[in-house]
Amino acid sequence: MPIRTNRGRAAVYRKLWGWPLRSPRHLVVAGLFLLAIILFIAYIVPRLTGGSQSAQPPATTTSSKPGSTPRSPTPTQGAPGVVPPAAQGGSQPSQTLTETRQPVSENKTPAKADPSALDAALKWAEAFTNHPDNVKPEDWLNQLKAYTTDEYFGATLSKVDPKSVAQSRVRGGPVPTADSYTSSVTVDIPTDVKKLRLTLVKTDDGWRVNEHTEVD
Repeated sequence: MPIRTNRGRAAVYRKLWGWPLRSPRHLVVAGLFLLAIILFIAYIVPRLTGGSQSAQPPATTTSSKPGSTPRSPTPTQGAPGVVPPAAQGGSQPSQTLTETRQPVSENKTPAKADPSALDAALKWAEAFTNHPDNVKPEDWLNQLKAYTTDEYFGATLSKVDPKSVAQSRVRGGPVPTADSYTSSVTVDIPTDVKKLRLTLVKTDDGWRVNEHTEVD
């Protein structure tokens, strides 16, 4: 029979609210029921209402025109003169574009001075000390060019004035120093002023003077 008076409804409400307080068991059941409602509202309802939107995959940031093929990343161009990585796996070229030909051997094996090196050193010293007062610089340099490396001739010797050379005569043969190898030889040649210390290197064209200085 439906409740038609306010007093009847209040009695029913008091009975419902007072039911959890009748015993500890009622209180635990009421707490579990309330917790179930909270969990339902917090977890189940959002999934039911927004699940269709979250299931969609995120849109990609890149797009391509219909019919176009994706491009592969373009390799970074290297600096001039650097061998690309693809070329490093195969056979290496004998020289790069920026590499210059080095005719001088780099072998540093100790060895007795080559007689050919001593002969070239003596001829160079004789040409170096041969500078009469009326000699032209180009004539004096031409005497030395055949016994001098191109690098040393162009960078250093071509700038020497024959009038500034103090030595005018060779006083003895070349004496090898301790720095004698299969590819380079250092010798001392006595003159009328100071000794000439010459360093010769072995090139494709034979032994050539690559450095000279004066020693006491």
